[in-house]
Amino acid sequence: MEINGERLYLGRMTAKTESEHLARYEFAMGLVSGKRVADIACGSGYGAQMLAGAEAQSVHAMDISEEAVEFARTHYTAPGLMFDVANAEALTMISNDEFDVVVSFETIEHVKDVDAYLDEMKRILRPGGVFVVSTPDRRLASFWYWYFRHPTNPYHAREYTERELLDLLSTRFQIQACYGQAFVPQWLVFWPVQYVIRVFRGIFNTARVRAFRDNLYSNGGNYKVMPKEPGSGVPNYWVICCVRPEH
Repeated sequence: MEINGERLYLGRMTAKTESEHLARYEFAMGLVSGKRVADIACGSGYGAQMLAGAEAQSVHAMDISEEAVEFARTHYTAPGLMFDVANAEALTMISNDEFDVVVSFETIEHVKDVDAYLDEMKRILRPGGVFVVSTPDRRLASFWYWYFRHPTNPYHAREYTERELLDLLSTRFQIQACYGQAFVPQWLVFWPVQYVIRVFRGIFNTARVRAFRDNLYSNGGNYKVMPKEPGSGVPNYWVICCVRPEH
């Protein structure tokens, strides 16, 4: 099984990575009670089980990786929980208006055809249903983007700033609320500052220096999903709640 950081397998990643992923699903657990839920790009399946445990009516979890889905089916079971192999850009097995809540964490930056992906998210969600999407902020995920014009992460097709993400989602959904994880001060987003910090860590690559950088870029290790408020800074990850319009 390939462990590359793009799919979380509990117990096989760093504590920081696990905390980031688990906090997103803990947030979504508060939205799914009694709902028909889709978990799009569910990965290894731990999050889908969390949603099922939050009294969701049903959870249909899907991922493009056959290996990940097989792992999920083997390791996670709950009443009303099912896993399937599916492409988020073409969910041909899913009927229109099938779900009350669609959760899709760390997916939008990976898809090659983002318009097809968003069309599918809207199609499978009932009118008035909630779409919860997360993605890293490009200014922190790829601080060399201004020069290379593509994401640093080779698995990412495109990354977004807050404005770009909201404008894109608004083409199909109504923005309900903006949240984020691990807010950092605005000055840390300035690329020369990030460069100096990374060079310093590269030269002095000790456990203490690594911990200092991780704490600096995670609001002291706070990965909880928090509302975006004036003066709160820039989050490492955006978590946006959208609603499919009634008409």
